[in-house]
Amino acid sequence: MLWLILAVIVLGTLIAVAIAYDWYTNQAIRRAEAEFPPQGNFVKVAGVKLHYICKGSGQAVILLHDNPGFLQDYLPETFNCIAQEYCAYAFDRPGHGYSTRPNQQATPLVQAQLLRGALQKLGIEKPILVGHCWSSAIVLAYALRYPDEISGIVLISAIAYKVTRALLPLAKFAQFPLLGMLLKFIPPIPIGRIFRKRLREAFSPTPLPREYAKAAQALWARPIQIQAMLQDNSSLQSTLNIMKKHYGEINIPVVIVIGDADNFISPKINAYRLHSHIPHSQLCVLPKTGHAIPQTQPEAILKAINLIGK
Repeated sequence: MLWLILAVIVLGTLIAVAIAYDWYTNQAIRRAEAEFPPQGNFVKVAGVKLHYICKGSGQAVILLHDNPGFLQDYLPETFNCIAQEYCAYAFDRPGHGYSTRPNQQATPLVQAQLLRGALQKLGIEKPILVGHCWSSAIVLAYALRYPDEISGIVLISAIAYKVTRALLPLAKFAQFPLLGMLLKFIPPIPIGRIFRKRLREAFSPTPLPREYAKAAQALWARPIQIQAMLQDNSSLQSTLNIMKKHYGEINIPVVIVIGDADNFISPKINAYRLHSHIPHSQLCVLPKTGHAIPQTQPEAILKAINLIGK
């Protein structure tokens, strides 16, 4: 009888803790989304709602963020700089920011297909695609599959061959069936602080912008975005292994931008190797620059885009 009473007490305690954690997580999500609401519009493709912002006129430039990330990765200074000369679009990738996630595994190839559908619905023709780090895989997939539909690509801090530093080491658990439920038990505040620490490393040697860091710490720690980040990391290497055999077939304009102080990815293994496999590509090395080029080097990004658009 005693063991049954103890079992009931333990079970009741676990249920109470689960309810409390679920309530706490939902409250944290509501606060984060109330403080940093959607900034733009939505386009629905294959059941997936993609959140985007748009500004400017002229040739379209599509800006895609890293993993983790959101469209705010292109800070107002960068976005406005590009919008002065182009029609700039920045997207939240599937499962990030305020974009929803497809039911199927959202590999870079799947995300390229979703992006294509979004551009077609928005009536965007022959854009320049800009991808930072993880989203370089989307841009490369797009260039390989739909080369006639784009004017060129800009790859920033590209991962094209090998993931040399996983941003989230738990990526191997991304396909665990109960992942979504387990993430409910991860307190958002400590996770947000971990992201903030990694952001400081990514921005180094440039200081981390306070408002950007605050938004990232709030929104990236939501369970839905953590799950998307884990799944993205788990599918990246296998996709790169498929695509890397065909990079030499890309014949549209390609600009590769890297920082010489990037401590997140290996330019030697990725950017320099890609440049050698796409002989007509242009390589731009930014001195005293870290990984967070979209946030810290607006003029350099515009200059890279102009190598294709002007």
